[in-house]
Amino acid sequence: HIVRSENDGELCVHAVDKYYEETGDMLEAVRLSTQDLHGAFAFAVGRADEPEIYAVKMGSSLVAGVAENATIVSSDLPSVLPLTNNVIYLADGEMLVLTHDEVKVYRIEDGRQLDRKPEISNVDARAAEKGGYPHFMLKEINEQPKVVQDVMGVLESQHSDEWIEMLADASRHYLVACGSSYNASIVGAYYFNRLAGVPIIHGLGGQFELMYGQTMNDESLSILVSQSGETKDIMNVLKLVKENDYGKTLGILNVIGSTLMFQSDSYIPMACGYEVSVPATKTYYSQSIIFAYLAAKLGERNGHIDPSEAKSFIEMLKKDLPRLTQETIDRNGILTKNLARTMLDVKDLYCLGYGFTDGVAREGALKIKEICYNHCEGMYSSEFKHGPLSIVTKNYPIIFATTPEDSWMVINHINEVRARYGRTIIVGEHEEKLEPYIDNKHDYLIVPKSDILINPILDVIPLQLLSYFLSVDLGINPDLPRNLSKTLTVD
Repeated sequence: HIVRSENDGELCVHAVDKYYEETGDMLEAVRLSTQDLHGAFAFAVGRADEPEIYAVKMGSSLVAGVAENATIVSSDLPSVLPLTNNVIYLADGEMLVLTHDEVKVYRIEDGRQLDRKPEISNVDARAAEKGGYPHFMLKEINEQPKVVQDVMGVLESQHSDEWIEMLADASRHYLVACGSSYNASIVGAYYFNRLAGVPIIHGLGGQFELMYGQTMNDESLSILVSQSGETKDIMNVLKLVKENDYGKTLGILNVIGSTLMFQSDSYIPMACGYEVSVPATKTYYSQSIIFAYLAAKLGERNGHIDPSEAKSFIEMLKKDLPRLTQETIDRNGILTKNLARTMLDVKDLYCLGYGFTDGVAREGALKIKEICYNHCEGMYSSEFKHGPLSIVTKNYPIIFATTPEDSWMVINHINEVRARYGRTIIVGEHEEKLEPYIDNKHDYLIVPKSDILINPILDVIPLQLLSYFLSVDLGINPDLPRNLSKTLTVD
């Protein structure tokens, strides 16, 4: 068999063709082809002279739909939902055969047919529509009040005790994520320290094994975070844990039917609906809430905080946070739009946080990099004087994310910037003592007054809006930034 190919996808077809020449049976050819293919992949293939379509799932996402007069296979659930909400989820090592009215599932290992009935998907098909907004990103920012309600409904479900039991039983805790999820995990680590007194190691998926792999044992709990449930760096850590019996895994994911959902010992849905825009917004928000909730419940369980304190905090998450989230969006729409117009010539800036806003600042910086194509570095505020301060000149912009708990320290760092005539932009609750450090009203992005542990969740919203409006003013489509994709299935 001669292989001529311009991309890796065509190699799947060559492998199928090779075994079809040997067997004359398309089902068997597709099944056998997987033994020549290595890594994470999913593909669909058919012959021009046969009506069936064959599809394989080996590490990448794949879902089938069964409509009244059609069957569908896709790597993307929302592309199926406008046609049908009757879906079939596949686990790794399974394959499909589709005709116009039927979907059959087989196990790749031995070719055995499996009994798999369609399930009703509760994901709203309208999530793939902009609903009157100019971009999905703005729509998804505005959906965050509802996300709070939905994810709290999940967290208060009957599975809550199981998740807290996993946390309480573990001797070591690892929080593993990438990108925006990693920034949320930094915030999460602060919650686990404050509310549960538990040291939790937060690591990047890509560097986790080399940095922490030898520290794990069979009593470890790895909390693996991935919006898609397919992120390759996270899948690598999942494989590491499974192959070495390094304790249990708790997946935090948004895509139901994903590999992480199937292979984790338990999982928590982010309950965000489909997030279409490439930059994460509502999934980051959901993750922050999940970590805050788990930390409070664990702290109640292990006695680090009083049950009344845990109950009060969780009540604030349920009853106050949806309203506060909406207020933050409403209050900062015009402010961030005006601020963005003053930053069109800015190509380089920093976003600094302190304490709970460490991860918030890093997330704000990531958003500006992702969709504005500007260099923006997120950093712990007290680290700025250890080198980067030398970059500050007249009007050089520095964004500070803060809370009333830490503003006394942040003022010291603001003064370092102001002494070099830099421009300071502040995100946080209104404090009179911060007003002297801003030159324009739109340089103070204010979130509503709230509890000190709710405040850092809100602080990310003005940064989301600022990056969105700056991206649009620069003529960039924030939903589809160059060189990036929503799901990363490569190392």
